[in-house]
Amino acid sequence: MTGGITPDMLDGGLAEDLAAASLAMARRFAAGGTLWCVAPSWEPHAHHMAVEFVHPVIVGKRALPAFALTGPDLVPRARVAVRNGDILIAVAGHGDADVAELMRRAPAWGAASAWIGSGRRPTAEAADHVLWIDDPDPMTPATGRFVLLYHLLWELTHVCFEHPGLLAGQGGGS
Repeated sequence: MTGGITPDMLDGGLAEDLAAASLAMARRFAAGGTLWCVAPSWEPHAHHMAVEFVHPVIVGKRALPAFALTGPDLVPRARVAVRNGDILIAVAGHGDADVAELMRRAPAWGAASAWIGSGRRPTAEAADHVLWIDDPDPMTPATGRFVLLYHLLWELTHVCFEHPGLLAGQGGGS
């Protein structure tokens, strides 16, 4: 399959995971958080995701602070950049040791975490939000499905901003 997300892909919890991650991100952004994007094996995903959040392509949507962290030594780079209340999101396969380490450290840094990937799924505890496409094809990251996932994440985060009652009193919830 080379297309986007089909209705059956959203079954099995992905729709609920996207909704929960979007609300958590909106709450973090509303409280002043910044989004830090990593994708060690597919750096263009980190750049693209950051651009989606920082560049409001729809009139009336706000720009949200987002940066791509790329290059070697991601864990020490993230440690210097990520602050309490921020969001750390990764696009990577289950076996990426740097991403697993970033996701493990995020709570100690006060950051919410989200992990987008495909194939073998990490445990639910691997990140605050695991947004997974159950497709073992190693080419899945190149099919556009990840792009569609973070586009949906961007759009749903903005939908949360349209309902301020969702954000009221919820500061930095993960």
